[in-house]
Amino acid sequence: MTLGRILLALGSLQFIVAMLVAEQLYPGYNPLHNYISDLGALKAPTAPLFNTSVILLGVLGLLAVFLLRRELGRAGASLLGLASLGAMGVGFFPEDYGLPHSISALIAFLFGALAVIVIGLRRGGIFKPLGITLGAISLIALALFIPRVSTPLGIGGIERLVAYPVLIFLAIYGLSGKTTGKSSSGNTQRA
Repeated sequence: MTLGRILLALGSLQFIVAMLVAEQLYPGYNPLHNYISDLGALKAPTAPLFNTSVILLGVLGLLAVFLLRRELGRAGASLLGLASLGAMGVGFFPEDYGLPHSISALIAFLFGALAVIVIGLRRGGIFKPLGITLGAISLIALALFIPRVSTPLGIGGIERLVAYPVLIFLAIYGLSGKTTGKSSSGNTQRA
């Protein structure tokens, strides 16, 4: 495992844990009916935890992009870099900020899902179907989330279907031992 992959996994896993802890600490919070960003609202008791964690997600993502830029390819690195900047924006501009928060969240969600697909296609193997599937789930959920389509999952459940597939893919990818392969001639193999 490389440092870049470790940072990807660490960023994703710490954010998942922080969200789950914040949900328990926020009085009356319901993951099906509350937005994820409610956890970071300025008056929320969980704001310091959530906002610090989402900013850390973005910072670690940017560091990973820098370290893995060749492995991820130009498109994958660019998309993941944009998603990481969006995540940082979510933390710097909690939902109370309105439009800056919404734009940041959209950037994080949209480019995160696209990054997962592109990285999966580039890396091949198990990452190809995993990236396509998780990225597609995230994009479909985003298409339902933006117009606030009513589903049995509630708005919070749909938002989690946008976020979790990307976080799960990045954690799995980061923890995997698969690195850029070398052939016997020493040339880098491309997936």
